Amino acid sequence: MLAKIKEFVNPLAGIITHKIKRWQKNILLATALFLIISLSFSSGVIIGGKLFKRPPLIIEKDLLINATEITVANSNDNDFQYVASSKGKYYYPIDCPLAKNLSDKNKIFFSSKEEAEKQGYIFNTKCEP
Repeated sequence: MLAKIKEFVNPLAGIITHKIKRWQKNILLATALFLIISLSFSSGVIIGGKLFKRPPLIIEKDLLINATEITVANSNDNDFQYVASSKGKYYYPIDCPLAKNLSDKNKIFFSSKEEAEKQGYIFNTKCEP
């Protein structure tokens, strides 16, 4: 049985050895090319990561709102046309369906767009007529 396996493997091994010798230069060239590309990519990532750092984030607006600057009133007051949440960043017209979803304890009322934007809020465009 072992002799049969040797008879089968020997010619196959000879063919494989012949193919490897024939393609040896191409295999070495492909391996070298792969290593060069891998090293170039790796060094580029390492060096590029050090050279091209993102600039620091600069916030130009005052994001913190003093509690004394916030106008709080009842929504029944007719002077107020806009409402926002103290926990959010958008303000809405009083009659906007999205404004009705705001929590009553977090509501802040404004009489004008300018007043809301001065406090740092952004108008929600989904509520435009």
